[in-house]
Amino acid sequence: MEKRGSPGGTREGRNRGGVTSWFSIGRITRPLGIRGAVRVLPETDSPERFLGLERAFLGRDESELREAEIAWAKVRERDVVVKFVGVDSPEQAEELRELRIWVPREEALPLEEDSYYIPDLLGMEVVTEEGEFLGTLEDVWTLPANDVYVVRRGRRELLLPATAEVVREVDLEARRIVVRLLEGLEWS
Repeated sequence: MEKRGSPGGTREGRNRGGVTSWFSIGRITRPLGIRGAVRVLPETDSPERFLGLERAFLGRDESELREAEIAWAKVRERDVVVKFVGVDSPEQAEELRELRIWVPREEALPLEEDSYYIPDLLGMEVVTEEGEFLGTLEDVWTLPANDVYVVRRGRRELLLPATAEVVREVDLEARRIVVRLLEGLEWS
């Protein structure tokens, strides 16, 4: 997901764990109109990125991508409308429902300092400053105030605010996130 945030969370791509070559920037939710356009739920901090996009790749995941040329795109308040070349009817557009729109990593939006692509964070080990293993980063929720890290160990889940006060270090090479547990942060 192409989301950026500090100290984690660029929502470009919903890929799962490890450094990825592809980022999902949106999910096609349904056809729109009679000319083959589709409604897209953006998975990026900047839905405007669709406006200049000439091509993208479509697929449910990285293993089944096919290139698609974009005729035009329009950003709306909560979604993006995209028209693909060669998709000219609601029936053809329906075949694209639930596919994701992907871009190569090289075309991902640039990161700000102390920001990370969410897919690069997923699957990382989360430990306290004292070295206690808390679990694995399973998901990142992008919320208005700040991102929230979902850390899982077995059946237990810990929600950590992705703020500089809590997230002390992110080591992409070691695949480890060091956190400071604030009072009140407990396992559910």
